[in-house]
Amino acid sequence: MTAPASEALQWPRLLSQKRAGQQRPPSPPAPGSAERSAFESDYDRVVFSEPFRRLARKTQVHPLAPNDHIHNRLIHSIEVGSVGRSLGKKVQAFLRRQHPAQAERFDDVPQILQVGCLVHDIGNPPFSHAGEYAIREWLDAHQPLIFADRVSPRTRADLLLFEGNAQGFRLAARHDNPACGYMRLTYASLGAMIKYPWTSDDPRATAKRKFNVFSSEQALFDDLADDMGLRRADNRIARHPLSFLTEVADDICYRMLDMEDAVSMRIFPERPIKELFLKLAGNARPDWSLAQVRGQAIEALINEALRIFAADYAAIMAGEREDDLKSAFADRFRDGFAEIAELYQEIFSHRAKLGYELGAYKMIGRIIKAFALALQSLCDRRDSFVYRELPFITRKCLDLAWDHTYVEQHHQRDYDWWLRQAFDFIAGLTDNYAIRISSEIEGILAP
Repeated sequence: MTAPASEALQWPRLLSQKRAGQQRPPSPPAPGSAERSAFESDYDRVVFSEPFRRLARKTQVHPLAPNDHIHNRLIHSIEVGSVGRSLGKKVQAFLRRQHPAQAERFDDVPQILQVGCLVHDIGNPPFSHAGEYAIREWLDAHQPLIFADRVSPRTRADLLLFEGNAQGFRLAARHDNPACGYMRLTYASLGAMIKYPWTSDDPRATAKRKFNVFSSEQALFDDLADDMGLRRADNRIARHPLSFLTEVADDICYRMLDMEDAVSMRIFPERPIKELFLKLAGNARPDWSLAQVRGQAIEALINEALRIFAADYAAIMAGEREDDLKSAFADRFRDGFAEIAELYQEIFSHRAKLGYELGAYKMIGRIIKAFALALQSLCDRRDSFVYRELPFITRKCLDLAWDHTYVEQHHQRDYDWWLRQAFDFIAGLTDNYAIRISSEIEGILAP
């Protein structure tokens, strides 16, 4: 069933240049103008930001890999951005054919998609997805210590189901703490990154263990959804059409490149992985290198993603589709992805990775505990606050994350607010820095 025209998503609204806090978006540059667009500005905001740079020291899949060419989160994000831009150019041509009277309107689609792809992992904590699981499980096991009846039920729900996607939206959307790296991207770029347009108290968050919006960003998300016309008659928020393309660019990249990394690390021999890539590519030659075959396979997957997007375009624009594009891929591609999923089980059970992830739980828990106790101590002294009179351990923990002037400026804030600030810091840690801070907190000193 397709929504009536009045409820269908509209591209003039979907490509919104508005940013959080703006009453109205700026006028777009005139066609042919040398002025950079709002979406080019988005790109610059991302690549010059500290959260983006820190991805260079965050695990993709293989932790602390001895080979420098093994993917980290930064390289992965750049590659997803490349695939997203290529896919965006193909979709741009499709949209121009669908809406010839609006052809110029789609000039920015490849740039918007590239931005959405670049920031899709920007909220991931240290130690890859093991870091997310460590945060969730450690908090669940220590709720009285960390929450202590000081936080709202929604904050508790957000953190117990801590999600890198929601943390990423927080970083990309907010603007009230530049020191933390909040970027204030345009609504269109934010829409392209949001795969799960619901909050932690939505039943889908419990079922899927995925959501994109913390309660602290609820009002901002509501404004974004209303501005771009994503809210449906039943109050459900539809996915932005470009979010399907960001998601599939990620799906393509991590499946292909994680396997190539596993070959480089001698987890798998090259031959079976190359044969798998050949099946996906369809027209590659067996005498080509693994990298060449991988390139052809990615091209075939991009074309398949475009085919599904075009075939289901009416449902996407009616706000009806929620499932990712890969779920509708042709059998050849779905079978290949199923084989890759089986290979992941061997990667995830690799001895080095298991030991690393066990350590991640202890290290992240140690850091959370230290900050929670320090912030409770700070908040207990709001009415008699003098920074230099804070307990020694409290001051040293606060100094790790914030300049003392920032603490003085915000010392009247409650524990709920400070706890979210702490998780901005903890989620932003690189693997190496998390290991270092955890050791220092434990009293293990290195020269």
